[in-house]
Amino acid sequence: MLTLTHIADTHLGHRQYGLKQREDDMVSTSRSALQEMTNERRTDAVLLPGDLFHSRDLRPKVLHQTEQELDRVPDDVPVLVSRGNHDENLTPRDVTWLNYLHQRGQVVFLKGDLDADPETARFEPYDPEDPGDHAGFYDINVERFDGPVRVFGLQWRGAKTGQALQQVANGIQATNDEYGEPTWTVLLAHFGIEDEVPTLGGTVTHAELRDLKDVVDYLALGHIHKRYESGEWIYNPGSPEAHNTREGRAEWEHGYYSVALDNGSAEADNDAVGFDVEHHLTKRRPYYRIEFDVTAYESPGDLETAFQNHVRDEQAAMTEYCSQDEFTARGEPREPIIDLRFTGTLQFSRGDFRSDELAAWVEDAYDALYVQVNTGIRTANVQQLLSEIDEDEVFKDGQLNTAALEHRVFETIAKESIYDDHAADVADVLGNAHQMAQADEAVEDIRDSVSSARHKLFPELTDDVVLDIEEDPFADAEAGENTSGDTTGDDEADVETEAGKVVEQ
Repeated sequence: MLTLTHIADTHLGHRQYGLKQREDDMVSTSRSALQEMTNERRTDAVLLPGDLFHSRDLRPKVLHQTEQELDRVPDDVPVLVSRGNHDENLTPRDVTWLNYLHQRGQVVFLKGDLDADPETARFEPYDPEDPGDHAGFYDINVERFDGPVRVFGLQWRGAKTGQALQQVANGIQATNDEYGEPTWTVLLAHFGIEDEVPTLGGTVTHAELRDLKDVVDYLALGHIHKRYESGEWIYNPGSPEAHNTREGRAEWEHGYYSVALDNGSAEADNDAVGFDVEHHLTKRRPYYRIEFDVTAYESPGDLETAFQNHVRDEQAAMTEYCSQDEFTARGEPREPIIDLRFTGTLQFSRGDFRSDELAAWVEDAYDALYVQVNTGIRTANVQQLLSEIDEDEVFKDGQLNTAALEHRVFETIAKESIYDDHAADVADVLGNAHQMAQADEAVEDIRDSVSSARHKLFPELTDDVVLDIEEDPFADAEAGENTSGDTTGDDEADVETEAGKVVEQ
């Protein structure tokens, strides 16, 4: 019997919302999972396909904490790691922190040589006597098995993943021809698969995995922060912690897999290796969503009263939700992160709608760690604008001039805010952010563009601004494209929300 543990996307060092507590959460959640793996489940190896760290530029404290956690893993349990887009992205370096940990013997960093031969990847064996700065594959020898369990690693390739998969399939076969056939094969990789997350773009298709399936028994994936499985050989555990409000939803499972292998358990062949996969939820901080429709209220006072009553009515449901086992620490519920969403049509001036004050009240009432406000409202004036807009202004040669239309809408919103004096400038900022999102530009570039413009227009209001935009867990860093990166569905709304704060705060 051999037990493997598959965890991914720990993102150590992620100080979400600028909160030290969230950085600590990343460590404590990973620590709890590792302790379960090594103490309760008695794992023989840990598989970690990418995004061990949230950034390649680590603070010394984060590296120190990581080394401490790795030191807790028994010496006879290898931690096998491949590279994700957060471990190293746009400008590769000769030496990374994964190389450093590999050289120290705390992890085995696995990657293929994809440059020597355009058709076939080269994988070098791990040599404990001369580990170098990485290896291509690692053999786990098991007494009852006819051959080793062989683990390969594929580094993050972004838009080039499809091409790399063919090289890897050929390379695994060439490796087995050279070093002998393994009993069972694992590939660590960091990419998304089509259709597993709605609206996710730039992913690998199932057709591109066809040749790989012939030489791999278990594809251990990372990159998508939601658990999914496919074809009884593809497994993605979901990140231990949620990294934005969308990932915090109940339907996004987060955790790790334990994989138990045993020969003689397969029905078709008593000598074959059978395996059983079980998913375990991690202990993490809860997100709780509160939605409030502003349409029915004619004044700020009426809205505030109704909102507070609505929040009080949610108290029991929130307490019950946050008391679930995966959200408790030492038997006590963790302070939640509140996903506060305003919807509907606002009947008074947007400048009088103080979402920041309502969020502060919620944070106090719920004893929340943080309240993330997402505002998807329209004002009555905007709706009137849409119904009365001059067709000659927004139609040119029979074609809708969307840029002119959205500029009018953005300018109307700005005029209702405290930024009336800069309405045209604000409309330009929002229009530019929208165009960047439509062009699939990287989320961090959109964020930087909005932040820079905000700083120039309103320097007195830029302190302590925190964006709920994930730093491209799905983004195609190598190609400079946005493959999903939390700009799917809900997160596109989050980008627009943050842009909207230019005129709200």
